[in-house]
Amino acid sequence: MPEQAKKPGAVAAFLKHREVGLAAILIILFLLVGLRNPAFTTGSNALFILEDTCIMIILALGMLCVLLVGSIDISITAIMALGAMTTGIVMKNNLTITETQAMLNGVMTNVTLRESTHIVVLVLIGMGIGALCGAVNGLLIAYGKVLPIVATLGMQYILYGLSHVISNGQAVYRKDMPDSFIGLSRGNFLALNSKIWMMLAVFLLIYAFLTYFRRGRYLYAVGSNPEAAGMSGIRTARSILLAHIIMGALAGLAGLLYASRDTKITQDMAMGYEMYVIAACVIGGVSVSGGRGKALGVVLGALTIGVINNALTMLRLTGNSEFWKKAIQGALILMAVIINVIILRAKERRVLRDRRI
Repeated sequence: MPEQAKKPGAVAAFLKHREVGLAAILIILFLLVGLRNPAFTTGSNALFILEDTCIMIILALGMLCVLLVGSIDISITAIMALGAMTTGIVMKNNLTITETQAMLNGVMTNVTLRESTHIVVLVLIGMGIGALCGAVNGLLIAYGKVLPIVATLGMQYILYGLSHVISNGQAVYRKDMPDSFIGLSRGNFLALNSKIWMMLAVFLLIYAFLTYFRRGRYLYAVGSNPEAAGMSGIRTARSILLAHIIMGALAGLAGLLYASRDTKITQDMAMGYEMYVIAACVIGGVSVSGGRGKALGVVLGALTIGVINNALTMLRLTGNSEFWKKAIQGALILMAVIINVIILRAKERRVLRDRRI
C-alpha cells in the first residue's frame, strides 16, 4: 500500500499561510500588552495605532514593489521632504486669508478661512515630484547599472540639499497652510480618519496591481530570476524603473500626509524613517533579494512596528529616555527580523525536501 502523506503540522501550516500566522502573532502581542495596561486594548487606542501607522504602510507598499525586483530605495524620506517642501512653497505663495462669520453650535462666530491652491493640485504636485525622483533612481539603477544602495544614498543627499535650496533654509508652518491641506490627514469620513481611507485605497491598488495585472506579476519574475525573465520576453529594466516610479509617487503622497499631520515642513523631515519601512517589509515576509512578498504581509509588518511603538509608550518601560526607547524598538525589530529569516529558511528547506520526495 502506498505510504499515506503526513498531515502538515502547525509550523508547516504557518509557513504556508504566513499572513494568517503573522496576524495571530500581532493579536497575541496586542492582548499581552493589554494585560499590563487595559487601556492599550481599547478601540480608541487600536484606531490610534492604525492612524499612526498609515504613513508607514503607504511607504512600505511602495518599498514592496522595489524589493520585489531585487532593488532598494533609502532615499524615500528625502523624496518626502522635497515633495512636501515644493508643495509647501506653492501653498505659501498662493495663500489667501479671509475673515468671515459662521454659525457654530447655534452661535455666530468669527471664522478665519485659509485658502490656497486646490488640494487635488497640491497632491498631484507632491506625487509628481516623488514620481520624478523615483524615475531618476530607476534610470540610474536599471539603465545606468548603479548599485541600488549607492544610487539611492546619493539621491538622498542630493534631494535633501535641493529641499534646502528651494526653501532658502526656511520651514513651512501651520500659518502658511490652507485648511484643506490640514484636513488631508486630520479630516474624517464615516468615523474614520482620512489617512486610513487613503491607506486602504493605496493597499487595494497595489494588491490589485501585483495580483491581477501582468506588469505587476512581472515584478515577481524579475526579482526571482532576472535572466530567465529577460529570456521570456520581459523587459527587466522597464520593470525596475516602474517599481521605483511607484515608490517615488507613494513617497510624495506620504510626505504630504506627514507634513499635514505635523503642520510643519522642514528640509530634513522624517529622516531615518526609511529604516522602519524596510523593517516593516522584512517582518511582513518580503525577501530583500527579490521575488517574494505580499501586500497584506507588508501591512501586518508595519502594524507590528506600530503596536511595539505604542506599547513602549503606554507601558512607560523607558520612562522619558528617548535613547532606551529607540534601543528597545531596535532590539524588538531585530528579533522579529531574525525570526522572519529563520522562518523563510525553514520554508525553503521544506520546499527542497518536498521536491526530493
